[in-house]
Amino acid sequence: MSWQIAIDGPAASGKSTVAKLLAKKLNFEYLDTGAMYRAIALKTLNLGIDYSDENNFDFLENTTIDFNDSRIYLDGVDVTSEIRTVAVSNLSSDISKYKVVRERLVAMQRELANQKNIIMDGRDIGTVVLPNANLKIFLTASVETRAQRRLNERKEKNQENESLEQTIEELKKRDYNDSNRKISPLKQADDAILIDTSAMSVNGVIDLITSLVLKRGYSMENLEEKNVVNENEEEVSQVEETAAEEKGASEEVSEETNNKAAYKEMQIVKGVVVEVQEAQPERKRGNTVYKAKEERVLIELEDGQQGYLYKKDTADIADDEDLFDVFIEGDEVEVAIKKIFDDGDVFLFSTVLVKKRDELLAKQAFFEERPILTATVVKKVSDFGLLLKYEDFTLLLPYQLMVNKPEDVSTLVGKTIDVVPLRVDLARIRVIVSEVLAVNKKKKEQKKEFLSKVQVGEVFDGKVVAIEEYGAFVEISEGVEGLLHISEIDHNHVSKVSKVLNIGDTVKVQVISLDNDHIKLSRKALMTNYWGDYFQDKKVGDVVTGKVVDINNAGVRVDLAQEVEGFIPRSEYSWFKDVKVEDELKAGDEVTAKLIEIVHSKKRVILSKKQLTENPYENVVVEKGEIIDVTVSNVVENGFTVSYQGIEGFMNKQSVNANKVNDIKVGDVVKVKVRVFDREKRVFFVSMKDAEAKMEREKVTKYIKSQDKMTNTIGDYINNLKK
Repeated sequence: MSWQIAIDGPAASGKSTVAKLLAKKLNFEYLDTGAMYRAIALKTLNLGIDYSDENNFDFLENTTIDFNDSRIYLDGVDVTSEIRTVAVSNLSSDISKYKVVRERLVAMQRELANQKNIIMDGRDIGTVVLPNANLKIFLTASVETRAQRRLNERKEKNQENESLEQTIEELKKRDYNDSNRKISPLKQADDAILIDTSAMSVNGVIDLITSLVLKRGYSMENLEEKNVVNENEEEVSQVEETAAEEKGASEEVSEETNNKAAYKEMQIVKGVVVEVQEAQPERKRGNTVYKAKEERVLIELEDGQQGYLYKKDTADIADDEDLFDVFIEGDEVEVAIKKIFDDGDVFLFSTVLVKKRDELLAKQAFFEERPILTATVVKKVSDFGLLLKYEDFTLLLPYQLMVNKPEDVSTLVGKTIDVVPLRVDLARIRVIVSEVLAVNKKKKEQKKEFLSKVQVGEVFDGKVVAIEEYGAFVEISEGVEGLLHISEIDHNHVSKVSKVLNIGDTVKVQVISLDNDHIKLSRKALMTNYWGDYFQDKKVGDVVTGKVVDINNAGVRVDLAQEVEGFIPRSEYSWFKDVKVEDELKAGDEVTAKLIEIVHSKKRVILSKKQLTENPYENVVVEKGEIIDVTVSNVVENGFTVSYQGIEGFMNKQSVNANKVNDIKVGDVVKVKVRVFDREKRVFFVSMKDAEAKMEREKVTKYIKSQDKMTNTIGDYINNLKK
């Protein structure tokens, strides 16, 4: 089983330095998450894609990243140096903001953590990336200590330096941003151990964490080594018995041969043939019965450690050959340590494993091309995964990289599975494989084949597999998806995709664009465009006829055609303000109006009924205060509507003498005085009372003037007589 150590902490807390040194001490792999983002940035640049669009990062599905001896491999190629360019650095910062990139890299990090012993540092490793890590550490230090460390680091790199105070403020701001960001904030996991490094040396921190690792049950021999599958268990048992037998006969045990910690199983070593021991039948000495022994070769390593090589573990030996025919005392041989027994006295060696390693090395380039392999399941490897065979090579499929893990994995033994190599593990003489990647790769190949044949304009019955704010992804063939943008769902405006489509819906779509492996689809292209058809030969100023759908406080809704609706505002119904639309129209009536506004993007149509006629107010000539004759056109609650030269006016009851109000009826012609006439606002108010008062005043004035004239004439006559 792999071992995982997650180290989180604020900037300049020393987590990267500690993680790298600790990885060397424990023989773990240090997973540089920043380098992973740089690797993706490098591939983005190499592919020449438009990295401003997050939708262009589907190449991540078939991208692999691995670490080995502190070097990073992108799709099997060492890119440790290539990812350190300025262009890659700048782009890695930009693409790290994309959700699709972060999610894929987190998945890769978890995948790697399940394959090998790793140490990873960051701000969300223990909370998000490796929530089940064997050990979680949260490193911190006072902001003053961290600021001084940052200054020292910059000085060593000959970088521009700020003052201590400025660096403290910089870190405080960084701490706040890291702790309050929406995506992956800095946070101490509940089960993380807090270590304040303010007063500690780097070595002191490493020693402390090492002690915590050992307390958690980790053996420095690397736990995964215990998971090696021995395919010759009977031989191992026999060698164990032989070792115990020979140990009992010998009282001398050297310290060198007792020190097995210097070796690992599957390790390739060189030794010298001490002797080739003949096979012995079962024998009895006194009351002790010694079991039969097979022919074997005793090999001694440089430090005196000894072990046996049996014929079954000897490469390129014929059935009719003996070990005596192949090995001579004093020969130097290269062997693999197949088994280390608990007491460390005797090893079990193999040259078959050496040959397999050489064959694997020769085939390494092939495996690194990541072909799809059809392998046979051999057995279950404890709780870690499945052991498979491809040709004569051993493959290991971790459970986490299986598509579907059955409750009883033993049912898979003897069956074949398609897998893709992830990593050649020469130290263990095996290949780590992934069934998930095989499935994705097959889908990719199927998609590529499909895309080579699909044509713009083709129609498919697709299935909605995902819904986003900007549209829906529709599967039009197995493993092939296209984007149905929200603007292509319907001819009518769609405010929210989920109001029209749901995951699992079957939808008929048409291919409208092909850009490499990006497919753009349209649903509305297959739907009747009632709007477009209606306005194909219409423009602002045209007169149209429709049916009244509804009359509300704002105006009249008019159905012009199927899925095409217009609106007559009350202000555009009549030139006269006091007209009640409800008295003239009802739902279902036909109405003719003029198109005065068409907004295609919003599918808005504004109509005017009044503009079908000339504005009657334009030709009326009347002045305020003028006495005119008007015709009573209607009797209303508060007064009377009157008509004059084709326009409508209003005469309030208060503007009529009380003794005449009840005598006025429709059709009467009455004299009125113009109180208000506003041609622009179409306001016309008159008063009968004011007209009568004015006319009365004019009579009196005329009478007085006539009297004055008469008096002057008689006086003049008398005066003339006196003369």
